[in-house]
Amino acid sequence: MKATILILRSILGITFLTQLVFGILFWTGHALNWTSFHMILGQAFVVGLWLMALLCWRAGTPAGLAIVAIAWGFLVWWFGMAQRNLMLGDSHWVIRVVHLLIGMAAMGLTGAMTVRTKLGIARPGARPHLQTPAIGHR
Repeated sequence: MKATILILRSILGITFLTQLVFGILFWTGHALNWTSFHMILGQAFVVGLWLMALLCWRAGTPAGLAIVAIAWGFLVWWFGMAQRNLMLGDSHWVIRVVHLLIGMAAMGLTGAMTVRTKLGIARPGARPHLQTPAIGHR
């Protein structure tokens, strides 16, 4: 399972960076004919986030964090699909920034979940926490 989580985290990272590049291109008025691809890739990212939440939950991530990630995935999906119709006009840039922040938070959740698994994925080779003995005890 550790390998699956690591591979999925890498795929999500590459997907996120690709989405970020497309977002920048769209903001600057370029590659607008790639919007449908951006939307499909965003949907794939959300499915990956949900899968990551389930795998990490099974590997020891706290249930609350996994549930938040699943719920956040629904927010990412909805906001991505609805953003074209939100706050139209000169203020639409606010929606674009919120869309970016929601996506960044989703990627942050993938990292938070992998860090909190019992597998120690985020810190390979890290030593378990060594407790120091109480004073006077050996």
